[in-house]
Amino acid sequence: MRSEDISTWIETRAASTSTVELAAAFDAYLCTLPWAGQGIDWSEVSRRSLELDGVSDDEAVRWARATPMGTHDHVLVIDSATEPGVICTFDDAVRDFELLSNRPELYMCGLDLSTGSPEPEPVFEHFIERRSFMTLNAKL
Repeated sequence: MRSEDISTWIETRAASTSTVELAAAFDAYLCTLPWAGQGIDWSEVSRRSLELDGVSDDEAVRWARATPMGTHDHVLVIDSATEPGVICTFDDAVRDFELLSNRPELYMCGLDLSTGSPEPEPVFEHFIERRSFMTLNAKL
């Protein structure tokens, strides 16, 4: 993520940047799935999809809440395995993902923050892919 470009957003949302290692671990999980071209081959993976043309932020949040990622209060958002991601609330991630990355593909996964654990606990299999700026695909 281009954290220097979104530093104000991170501060105002009480978000944070992840380690590169956490982003790389999420990417490594994604690489275990079937791929076609620049993204996941969804013909091989059970999913729900949402075309974003004309969809409001509230509609996108409602759609995403009905996916496995929607069971989490926080998410990790990445667009690269070699750069830190962003850790933020579920709603902020779904409402503002277009502000977080100018790359066509972006990935978000559920994340649990526990007061007893110093490290965030990602649930990589609860994820959503943004494809070509226009479609959200959620793994079921």
